[in-house]
Amino acid sequence: MISFELAIETVLKHAAVLPAVKTRVEDAVGRVLLENIRSGIDMPPFNKSAVDGYAVRAAEVAPGTELGNLGLVQAGEAFNWKVPPGACVKIMTGAPVPPGLDAVVMVEDTLEQDGLVKFEAGIGKGANIALRGEDIKKGRKILGRGTLIGVSHIAALAAVGRSHVMTGALPVASLINTGGEIVAPGAKLGRNRIYNSNGPMLAALLKTDGINAAPLIVRDDEKRLRTVLGRALKADILLISGGVSMGDYDLVPAVLKALGVKEIFHKVKVRPGKPMFFGMKGRTLVFGIPGNPVANFMAYLAYIRPAIRKMAGRVDYAPEFKDGVCSSGFEPKTPRRALVLSTVRAKTAYTLAEVSNNGSADILALARANGFTMVKEGGSVKKNGKAEFISWE
Repeated sequence: MISFELAIETVLKHAAVLPAVKTRVEDAVGRVLLENIRSGIDMPPFNKSAVDGYAVRAAEVAPGTELGNLGLVQAGEAFNWKVPPGACVKIMTGAPVPPGLDAVVMVEDTLEQDGLVKFEAGIGKGANIALRGEDIKKGRKILGRGTLIGVSHIAALAAVGRSHVMTGALPVASLINTGGEIVAPGAKLGRNRIYNSNGPMLAALLKTDGINAAPLIVRDDEKRLRTVLGRALKADILLISGGVSMGDYDLVPAVLKALGVKEIFHKVKVRPGKPMFFGMKGRTLVFGIPGNPVANFMAYLAYIRPAIRKMAGRVDYAPEFKDGVCSSGFEPKTPRRALVLSTVRAKTAYTLAEVSNNGSADILALARANGFTMVKEGGSVKKNGKAEFISWE
């Protein structure tokens, strides 16, 4: 049996970064950028009007000035005639400012009649004009390698003409639930059956990390398990919920061994999740999680999500434990490392309170919690004491 810290360290040591992939910009949110992005153009690429109005020479405009309007330039077009002194051009927002003109007067500050435009006030040179390259100069670095792409980055990438970028790849995952007693939610619940809660929960957790995987239920039958797990091992990550303990029908470890999976560890000195299995076949990471929902949730936060993030090229992949102050005492009474269901509140400091529960199968307790408070082996934490925690909010 290995320690909780060593289990995390071992999983991450075996999680290899996947090769970079070419990704559409609009699909890149949440991915790690694996190239430096420099602009090949100035932004804006020309002097453009920031308002609807009239392009003028600022020196010619004073209160009561009248200038002749030579025409209209719209966004996406150009005014191809020389504008002589004493004249102006009507211009729309985003349109290029005609050469020789150096300001734009907003339309609401003018009055046009019979081709003459009267101006209510003077204007400064450069007013209401977005100058070429004022936002982005050609050659400027837009985003650096290692950036975790967010929605705010998409417009900048698109603005410099990038339709695709090189990013980290998200691993493909297979999700298996074992047990003869579980049925899919929505199906008829027969006698001595329960609904599959772990599968949808793990699928939802995977989706928060950008991975789609539908849970597949497999009964505790060696032949059937061998067939299904054999196919599932083609994925980058195989998650198996249930069947990894020491009961007569906990067949998963033996089946995995027969399929060529190398056991890295089996059993961790932690509660919940002691019977946790981790192994590999080729580059495929195999996680066998004990079947209780709280153990499933904890295993995802501690082992699986960090592995996914590392494989996707992120540098912030380690599980994020923070410090908090306990507003209630924690006495898990176990010789193992304890991760106790808790509510985490952010005030001047994080405050932690235990959520009462009936064990690691208590789904409602999990629904009331938003974190796990960590208590060292055989220890306890008194009220107002400090402890580390991990939260999913």
